[in-house]
Parts: sequence; structure tokens; C-alpha cells
Amino acid sequence: MEASLKLGNGDWGVKNDSLLAYDDFGGKFRPLPFDFTRASSATVVNKQGLIETVQSGIPRIDFSDDANGALKLEPQSTNLITYSENFGNGGFWSKTNTTVATSTIVSPDGLQGSYKLVPDNGIGGNRSIAHNYTSLTGIHTHTCFAKKGEYNYLMLRTRNGPNTGVMFDLVNGTLSVNSAGASYVDSKIEEYTNGWYRCSITLDPSLANTVGQLYISMSVGITGTETNSFNGDGTSGVYIYGAQFEQQSYATSYIPTSGATATRNQESCNNATPVINSLEGVLYAEISALAEDQPVTTISISNQSLSNRVLIAVSGGELRGQFVSSTDNTTKNTSGVVIENFNKIACSYTSTTFKVFVNGLQIGTTSTISTALVGLTELAFDRGDGVLDFVGKTKSVQVYTTALTDAELTTLTTI
Repeated sequence: MEASLKLGNGDWGVKNDSLLAYDDFGGKFRPLPFDFTRASSATVVNKQGLIETVQSGIPRIDFSDDANGALKLEPQSTNLITYSENFGNGGFWSKTNTTVATSTIVSPDGLQGSYKLVPDNGIGGNRSIAHNYTSLTGIHTHTCFAKKGEYNYLMLRTRNGPNTGVMFDLVNGTLSVNSAGASYVDSKIEEYTNGWYRCSITLDPSLANTVGQLYISMSVGITGTETNSFNGDGTSGVYIYGAQFEQQSYATSYIPTSGATATRNQESCNNATPVINSLEGVLYAEISALAEDQPVTTISISNQSLSNRVLIAVSGGELRGQFVSSTDNTTKNTSGVVIENFNKIACSYTSTTFKVFVNGLQIGTTSTISTALVGLTELAFDRGDGVLDFVGKTKSVQVYTTALTDAELTTLTTI
């Protein structure tokens, strides 16, 4: 198997503002001339499992899923919570039967930036911190990092017509939907280092009678019945850090704020020019989507147009490969593949055939091609014309200058 480029699979690296790749023809690592853009800083999980900030224009290698890292590309998103870490700010966070105090435990960024949420001494009732929004439309996702203290549970919820809430177990990393009101869409709990979890609830606030009342609340369990029944002692609590509220159908990477909303800009990564053979070759990638319902997202080799290209795409909850020449347009769609998991896909083409392998199996049959590709020059995390930028995580991208046998494609894509 002869490749012109191997990017990832333990070879990820960043030098200055360039990705590092291994060029088989050059025989060494070299900066890959992608035009990478992101006009803002952004956070990522580093090798130590901690959240760190990456400055604008620098690609992010994320280690939350794999020790070798994955290139992370995300859409633009804004954290509408203006004090994401300072839960003591009374101008933004209102408190009901609870107090917060700065903590000295290690927070998810490796520093000491968390707060302890402590319910007042008393029997029953709502124990929360909250913020109220108005004029919200569309689906939003509310997230907060949390860690067990003397108590083991936390709840994210809305209230008033109808209530929507999810309770999170900060010991076992599980959750229970307490009330799936009309606004409820989804929920998730993700494990971070040092006992921290990121808890999230996705909802459409406009479907509630009282729009935008967001609560971070204490809970006595996750059995699905606890809402306003918490008994506090005035000293015990749980730890919280890094709240986020964004107009997305899933949680994106953490966007810190301090007194104003903050936006992480859209990332793009295109215009790389490895050696590409137009008459035969393979485009291979190991990728995962950020969410099942995310918009169409693509990786391609092309002549920077829509008329000559080989494409890997995530669309409609499916993974697909596509071949487009001046007279041909053929697509192979998967079924039963969980796109939020890492999947391996290879698109192999010649002047007469096109085939796609995913996770060790061929998808459909081999297609006959009537017109060969011409002028392939660019590898890009888009569809070839600068549109539909890839959104997700990429462990590996490889461009082969020869078509591979079925046995080689099976080996290359086997998980």
C-alpha cells in the first residue's frame, strides 16, 4: 500500500500554526500546508485530560477519546452565560436556599477555579442557582461540569409549564430524566479527569410557558421523582465549574466567559496539496461526528470544484462515500453505523470503478465508472469548493496514490 500522506494515527502534531504530517515520498514529518482558520481562541482536552485554551489560528488536537489524539473541528457557537465560572456573581446568578463558595480542589482545567454549591440548612424545598433568559427561540444546550462532594447528585432543569429536568449521578456517571416536558430534547453525561463530569441537557426553551429559566439544582438521587425535596445541612454540597448555554442541538467544547458572552468561531481546514493520483487512489479517514443530528459535514480530494472529487460525508445520521466526475455521480451510504463513534471509511477509485469500505466491510457493490477523474490537487476538510466544512473529530486521514485490493481495504478499515 503506497500513501502520499498519513495524517493522524499517533502522528498528530502542531508546530506553529501548521498540522504535522508524515509524507511517505519525503520520508519525514513536515508541516502540511492546510489553510487552517479559526478567528478566536478555543478549548480542548489535552494529553493530561485537562481543559486548556488554544489560541486563534492554531489547530486543536483533542485527547478526550484516544491517547493518540484527534483533530477537532467545530462550528461557531456562543456561550450565553456571561459568568461561566464565577458562580458567586450575584448580578448574574440568583440563588434559592443555597450558597456558593470558592473551592481549593483541582478544577477541570488543572487550576482551582471551581465553586462548592451548598444547600442551606433546612428540610425540603428547591436548592438551586439560576439565571433567567427571555426571547429565546430554537434548540439550546445547557451544560455544567460537576464533581461529587458530600453529596453525589446534581440536576439541570427548567421550571414552570412544563418542568423539564435531568438528574446526574456524579459517582457512577449515569443520569435519569426527571421530567421530559415539551421543551426536552436530549441529555448526556461525559466523564472528565479527577472525578469531574460534564452534565448537559438539550431543550427548546420556547416550548415552555415561562421561557429561559435555567437551574443548576441539588438532587437527592436519580430515580426520577426528586424535584423540590432536598434537605441540606448548610455545609455539605457538590462542586461545579464551567457553565455553558448555547444555541446548539449538542454540547460543543467549553467556552469560558468573564462578564460578557463569548464566541468560538467556525474552524476550516482546507487547500492542502499532497501528491494525488487522479486516475486511481484511495481517500481514507477515521472520524466521528459530534452529534447524530449535526449538519452535513465533509472531507474530500478534488480539483477545487464539484465536478471532480471523491468525498467522505456525514449526513442524516449516516456515513457515506461519493465519487463525482464529469459524467458520474455515485454514492454509497452506510446503515446501522453509530456516527458519534469513531468509524473507518475508505473510498477506492480507478478510471473504471468505485468502491467504499467501512469498518472492514464493503458498502454495497462496486460501481462502474464511465469517466475518470482529472486534475485532483487538493485535500480539504470540506466538499471541494470551500462549502460544508467538516465538523467532528478526525483520528486519521490518508491519501493513497494507488487503488487498494479488497483485502487491503478490509485490513485498512477494520476496527
